[in-house]
Amino acid sequence: NGPPILPEACLDISGSSINPSERTYPEEMIQTGISTIDVMNSIARGQKIPLFSAAGLPHNEIAAQICRQAGLVKRLEKGKHAEGGGEDDNFAIVFAAMGVNMETAQFFKRDFEENGSMERVTLFLNLANDPTIE
Repeated sequence: NGPPILPEACLDISGSSINPSERTYPEEMIQTGISTIDVMNSIARGQKIPLFSAAGLPHNEIAAQICRQAGLVKRLEKGKHAEGGGEDDNFAIVFAAMGVNMETAQFFKRDFEENGSMERVTLFLNLANDPTIE
């Protein structure tokens, strides 16, 4: 459930690879609201954020919290202070969870729908019982 997808252009999914030297330099930083990530492991727009964890740790809650709170850091203008978690119409999150059980998948879907972040989140959920070819 979410807003309808309105594509600007349809491109071939198996297009040519991106030359790393042709990429634009990342200038927009993302604020997650989690100080250890924001200070010690700053994230640029477009960067992947892997979360590695172990059984019994709150990795699902942390991932959901990052999606709830994430926003672009506003640029400082002369004489003004910056405030974190800036809103941007072009800011979106692609959330992927691999090998999760149905309960975990439902947790993420429910959390994103309840807090309103589903409008800017695209979900890729690979369930533990999905065929390996997927």
